[in-house]
Amino acid sequence: MEANGGFIYKMAANPCSDSPDTRFFLQAYEQAESGKLFPRDVLYIGTQEQCRAFLSRLSAGELTQEQVKNFYIHGEEPKIRYYHINEAAAEQAHRLNSMYAFRPGAATAHYRQMVDKAYVIAEKQKACVDPMYHDKIDYLVDLYARKLADNLNQGYAIDIRVPSYLISGGANFPTAKKHKQNAANDRNMGEYMYIQGLLDKIRSTGTGGISADDRQAVEKLEAKLDGLKAEQEHMKAVNAYYRKHKTLEGCPGLTPEGILELQASMSRDWRENPVPYPSYTLSNNNANIHRVEDRINDLKNRSEFAGWEFPGGRAEVNEGENRLQLIFDEKPTDEQRRALKHGGFRWAPSQGVWQRQLTRNAIYAADQIDFIRPEGGGSISALQPYNHKQRETPDRGDR
Repeated sequence: MEANGGFIYKMAANPCSDSPDTRFFLQAYEQAESGKLFPRDVLYIGTQEQCRAFLSRLSAGELTQEQVKNFYIHGEEPKIRYYHINEAAAEQAHRLNSMYAFRPGAATAHYRQMVDKAYVIAEKQKACVDPMYHDKIDYLVDLYARKLADNLNQGYAIDIRVPSYLISGGANFPTAKKHKQNAANDRNMGEYMYIQGLLDKIRSTGTGGISADDRQAVEKLEAKLDGLKAEQEHMKAVNAYYRKHKTLEGCPGLTPEGILELQASMSRDWRENPVPYPSYTLSNNNANIHRVEDRINDLKNRSEFAGWEFPGGRAEVNEGENRLQLIFDEKPTDEQRRALKHGGFRWAPSQGVWQRQLTRNAIYAADQIDFIRPEGGGSISALQPYNHKQRETPDRGDR
């Protein structure tokens, strides 16, 4: 029996069970001020192990009642993951800074409402982009949920340090401590704004252009180039068919809807003898073809080094500083910092990055650190342009 958010959850044997898969059930109870329990919804029916697992996750605040019920009805693993909110600290902070009554569970409810909105944004974005970006979106929304919980809990801890002047009164008020508390709140608010910025990252994932840091940039651009060239040939063929037959009916490669759309476009054309695809459309597409071709050539002949993304951060090539720089979403653990130092990377406070001199040996060293391996798998060395030109062993030592 566990309590959470004003509810108590119990797991019990199912007296109506006729199958090993329905031997137990998990039910929510609401507790009155007198201590009496009132039975509410049955959340899940299943094996003892399944009910115990959901009981644990409900009690930890990782799942809501609705999520457990949806899992039972639809058989889908709950997608939203919540992190723990310190309700006791939230209540104490409220009492020290407000004259209004505290509503139990309000802090958790507020947090989950924000996380729910983030998941809505994430699912909407996933519906609009290539599935190859889904894992990154899932990572970002989970990072948002985790860092938001940490930030809110830190805010409650800061608010507890010094009560409001209106609550404690002016006698012996710790002004110096209040100044420190305000400074801590400012820093925490800065972190909060960064966390909210993760929502913009979610919204932009997969919708930008093809990044030069993408290890498949050349392949993607070549695929785009093939599409543009195919479109150019298609437009020329349709124009030729129209000039020959004076109609679009029966034109190969055109659907009835496509024919109607082109006919409507031609009817609005001010030229004396309009064609399905005007010359400026062909010229613009041809310019795009040349632009993509130039981009491909630039990438194939760019610097011999390239950055990459890894779970929890990214690696950037800073040619101006001649450094390979590692940027983490959050502070690396003690073990990770030891691995970075062993690989020759050092913390640069002025840059806010871990870095070392930009050499092929730096790439070789990075390849030995498993937690900065590329998100898509494979080796870091294989991503480097110099390996696409010729196979060479890493140089020996930084100069």
